Amino acid sequence: MNQNEKIPARGWAIVWIAWLAFMVANLSNFAFGVILPDMRNDIGFDLETAGLLSAIAWVGKGLLTIPIICFISKGKPKTVLFAIFVILGLGMLLQGFATNVTMLFVGRLFVMGVAAGIVSVLVVFKIQWVPKEKMGSVNGVEMFTGPAGQMLGTAAFPMFLAMMTGWREVMIVMGFFSLILAVAWLVVAKDKGESQTNYEKVPVLQPLKEALTYKNTWILALAWPMTSLTWIAVYTFWPTYAVESLDLSIGQAGMVLGFLPIGSAIACLVSPIMAQKWGYDKPLIVASGVVLPIAYYSLMLTASVPLLSIATFIAGYAAYNFVPLAFTTLYKTDMSPRAVSMGTGFIFSLVGLGGAAGGAATGWLGTQYGLETALSLTCITPAFFAVLTMFLSETGWKAEQKKAEEADITLENKPA
Repeated sequence: MNQNEKIPARGWAIVWIAWLAFMVANLSNFAFGVILPDMRNDIGFDLETAGLLSAIAWVGKGLLTIPIICFISKGKPKTVLFAIFVILGLGMLLQGFATNVTMLFVGRLFVMGVAAGIVSVLVVFKIQWVPKEKMGSVNGVEMFTGPAGQMLGTAAFPMFLAMMTGWREVMIVMGFFSLILAVAWLVVAKDKGESQTNYEKVPVLQPLKEALTYKNTWILALAWPMTSLTWIAVYTFWPTYAVESLDLSIGQAGMVLGFLPIGSAIACLVSPIMAQKWGYDKPLIVASGVVLPIAYYSLMLTASVPLLSIATFIAGYAAYNFVPLAFTTLYKTDMSPRAVSMGTGFIFSLVGLGGAAGGAATGWLGTQYGLETALSLTCITPAFFAVLTMFLSETGWKAEQKKAEEADITLENKPA
């Protein structure tokens, strides 16, 4: 294990272009609640339509990620990512110039439908440019861009609105920024060494079949949606519950909820360092599923803003503590780059559907039994994540080192 191997400057440039695009996509999606009142006034639609506009982003993420990743079976990942950046920009421009609800639906579908594809296709380039020993830390920075976009979307977006003339102008600026990233990608993105010749066409589903032969892919695909279900349920409905049942103001509820992405962003940077120091990944992954039900349920137990803020910070930290480590488990196999990319996309698809299910199920349960009961029930699902991830194969460097030592002993004891 060479801890001193460095990532080349071109490698950093490649990942940062993709990360900026991913951050802008998240900023656009999570700013939806902030711009919703102005959007409704401009275009004219009811709350039910607003709910559908919110859901379409997660449905798009769930349904479009796998088809997008399939394109790398037939062409170069560089071309696929360029197309994603262009679609991302067009989706934001569609919203900025929208004159009807249909344009908003298509725009939001474009933006979040391709967002997960950014991270999934980028896998092919990371495998080429990032040393395996640094992959956990790089994945941590990558996952940090998601919560960072969420923080900008909820906390900083009002400042963007104040600097411009309205939500349309902000969307248009972000759209053109995404198109600029697309042009920069064409200039900067390049395969490393011999890898550029390895893009022969293969059957569309071959990389997915390869990814699904590994146990960790299946476990993460089944377990991860258990956490996204609760995340979206709390993000969407807890502010309403806090105002109606805890007597908090909408400003206080928003401030409390703002600690979720703060905790998440910190976790993305800290957990890979902890895992690298400790040498094990699996215990930290399982721990998230143990902590999350308690942290989420705490949001229904008190009206104290300081205590609620602590609970949301812990929930945000635990919700992303496992993310960079979980993704890194796929890199620490002998899968082909395309299979790692497809496995990542497969997991992202189910995570998106889990998020969509969280919003829909909580809305229905809230109508039938009240929001407190609905949110309390969704707090249970991360416990299933803890149970399922106990069956993951350990991929920390100490476990790999132990396997190598055992293999050496076996060879030494083998008769000549």
